[in-house]
Amino acid sequence: MTYQLIQQSDLSANILCPICQHHVVDWTQEQYIQPCEHTLFIAMDLGFEFVTDRFEANMLQSVDELHEDDEMNIFQAITTTPYPQLTIIQTDLGVQNLFRYIGFSSVS
Repeated sequence: MTYQLIQQSDLSANILCPICQHHVVDWTQEQYIQPCEHTLFIAMDLGFEFVTDRFEANMLQSVDELHEDDEMNIFQAITTTPYPQLTIIQTDLGVQNLFRYIGFSSVS
């Protein structure tokens, strides 16, 4: 599986879709998560916050199976999912070794 990983070190920065520049995470909004049509998933090491049916259909384990797995590894689950033109933005959650991952693709 090939993907592009972009690491964003500022955990308080808004996250823009690299394709359409939509604010997918906008900390100034009460509903701070606003996926655009290019957003495939928004996940943390703790689990998924948002996932499209088209991405989950390609995953080796369903989101429900991952959430029930005591040894779940979200990063491994998303990076082993075969999906074309996948870009992942990784941000720090501010807690040691925990991250948020947001996946984008222009492929529907």
